[in-house]
Amino acid sequence: MFDLLPLCVVLLIFFLVGRWIIRSRKLGDLSGRYVFITGCDTGFGNMLAKRLDSLGMNVFAGCLTQKGQQDLDKATSKRLVTIALDVTSEESILKAYNEVRQKLPNGKGLWGLVNNAGIAGNASPVEWQTVDNYRKCNDVNLYGMIHVTTMFLPIVRKAKGRIVNITSVMGRVALVTGPYVVSKYGAEGFCDCLRYQLYNCGVTVHIVEPGFFNTGIVNNANIEASMKTSFEALDKEQKEFYGENYIPEMMVNANKSIGAAMSPDIYKVVDAFTHALIAAYPRTRYVVGLDANVVFRLIWSLPEWIGDRLVAALVNYPVPAGCQKH
Repeated sequence: MFDLLPLCVVLLIFFLVGRWIIRSRKLGDLSGRYVFITGCDTGFGNMLAKRLDSLGMNVFAGCLTQKGQQDLDKATSKRLVTIALDVTSEESILKAYNEVRQKLPNGKGLWGLVNNAGIAGNASPVEWQTVDNYRKCNDVNLYGMIHVTTMFLPIVRKAKGRIVNITSVMGRVALVTGPYVVSKYGAEGFCDCLRYQLYNCGVTVHIVEPGFFNTGIVNNANIEASMKTSFEALDKEQKEFYGENYIPEMMVNANKSIGAAMSPDIYKVVDAFTHALIAAYPRTRYVVGLDANVVFRLIWSLPEWIGDRLVAALVNYPVPAGCQKH
């Protein structure tokens, strides 16, 4: 047994080094490859569009706002083309698709499709949420991804290209609010179905699962405002059950946890997107962030009876007035 230990260590080192070498190999000339990215006004999408442009790729950047388009046009080369895009609108997606198809050179397909657009949604407890809150969040995070993918798939298939979708570690651990978590669990399932069904078609599907990164998608002012709006819509019995102190206590916890959890190293997520698009042998799934790879990976690997206690300790949800022991 002890004689085998050094051999196992050597084999493990060879395996890790070999995998690193293989994963480090990149595609050749990128100037003939075209990529379409959604959600490029700010955050990950904006940074990725600039990164790929700097690498010489041809980028179609979908932006929700005119200001987003103008700012990105000023910051990039003429290779990058901004396109107005609202992923919740069928008409807008179709218009963007037709524009991309017309601008592609004859015989060219789309090498990369990046579904990055996303919103945080209403931050209230599950009981306070309305179906409309779920619908609004899923319209962007899930249905927008599905609709863009199915619309653009023919020209991705033409290039035997890659689809790269952003989900979240919240698609594995339900640590935040209902609408966001539901949208991300759904996105995970969609990506897996898509990957299996495109396996023999020359198109690969890749998932980027970030932990908490400070992109501005979440801020305490929005959290508090959405909670107050939802609380006011509750009936008298529900308000009495939760109590007037529930939101202030929740915000105290949020101020502590969000500030501590949010990583400023946004480039790590952009690195993952970039690797998925330009590596010769990309990964299927990119779990990004120290929190994602340590804390959350531990939670989803543990038995629920242990994981639940760990989540309760990390999040420290306030106890509603109706559940407090007197």
